[in-house]
Amino acid sequence: MNRIILLGVILSLITVSCTDPSEKIGLEVHPPSDNIIFSDTSSMHWQISETESEDSLKTDNTLALVVGEISNDQVFGHNQAGFYTQILLQENNTEIAENPIIDSVILSYTYLDYYGDLQEFSSINVQRIYQSIHKDSSYYSNSFDITNFGETNWAEEVKILENSNTLRIKLDNALGSSILNLGNETLKDNETFLQSFQGISVSAQAENTMLYLSPDGSNTSFKIYYHYNTSSLDSSLSLDFGLGGDAARFNIFNDKPLSSIVQSEGQRYIQSMGGCKMKITLNNTDSIRGLLLGKVLNKVTMSFSVAAGSQSEYVAHEKLVLVRVDQEGKNKFLLDFSSEGDAHFGGGLFTTEDGIDKYEFNITLYFDELLNNGSYTNELYLLAAGAAVNSNRTILNKDIILTIYHSEL
Repeated sequence: MNRIILLGVILSLITVSCTDPSEKIGLEVHPPSDNIIFSDTSSMHWQISETESEDSLKTDNTLALVVGEISNDQVFGHNQAGFYTQILLQENNTEIAENPIIDSVILSYTYLDYYGDLQEFSSINVQRIYQSIHKDSSYYSNSFDITNFGETNWAEEVKILENSNTLRIKLDNALGSSILNLGNETLKDNETFLQSFQGISVSAQAENTMLYLSPDGSNTSFKIYYHYNTSSLDSSLSLDFGLGGDAARFNIFNDKPLSSIVQSEGQRYIQSMGGCKMKITLNNTDSIRGLLLGKVLNKVTMSFSVAAGSQSEYVAHEKLVLVRVDQEGKNKFLLDFSSEGDAHFGGGLFTTEDGIDKYEFNITLYFDELLNNGSYTNELYLLAAGAAVNSNRTILNKDIILTIYHSEL
């Protein structure tokens, strides 16, 4: 059988950049009749898609910590996020004199962004953890039960300071006392300190708010302010702890069974934080191969449209990722991404001239391999990009558009 010639490999030698995935580079020389467009309404029945539950996500040492809750989503149901983190001494051999008096204990984070309504962030739970966590260990979104952090909530007051993008939490002074009372021998270094104080967990109650926190932000800190009653010592002191850098930390999310989604016919669903993804099975590749015999494959795109009205309250993902499933059942990046790069591959949300929000992927290299390489499977997954550090959800129309640009030999 003749192998379909992949002109895209030749075209890749020409330096061309395109940031709009809807732009058809170099295709203006081919008449529209040289395009084959497949959709779900075509007689080819070229694909089957369905919504599936996502597996647990690896969430340790992420660039952002997620905390909050969305309880009013009428489609996706309940969504909650929290995290575990160590707090680390900033200096070794800390010296605390006897009988310190705690003035205040403040936990604060710079927040990078938020999802939902910032004004509906209502309360915070900060609890001490008693199980050691480690920087070099792997943790997943379901490693711990978010509904069973612990018993005592040390948070007394929470403020969101929008002028400085800061989440500020005042903690019970008793937590500061329990740390300082560990004694100087325990506060001499982090290895010793972490044996006695393993860290804290943070969760929240909110109607419609998720905060994305920076563990290395300029306003991120854990501080114990204290003083002494003796006039010979400073009247105002603080012991500072770090929350970024070498501190072990990871996000945890609530379970999101597929049954919690109120699904509508003709729609597919993608949700971050261990929610759901879209599976696509390509069919009738023999028939498609027959249509392309004796033709040059210039470009192949696969596009998805966001359901109208689905972003009225919760915005869709800025970017989605399309991966293939190998023969061992593992997700693999498509060649179009790994060989040609992110800008070439696409996947970012954009709006067409007629006002439709879409995602589009250049899958030319993958499609050529699918038609000509017997080891390639016909299964793809459409996933949320950055699913471990964002709370977005996207509702897509079931109809997927496959466009094949070709020319005669």
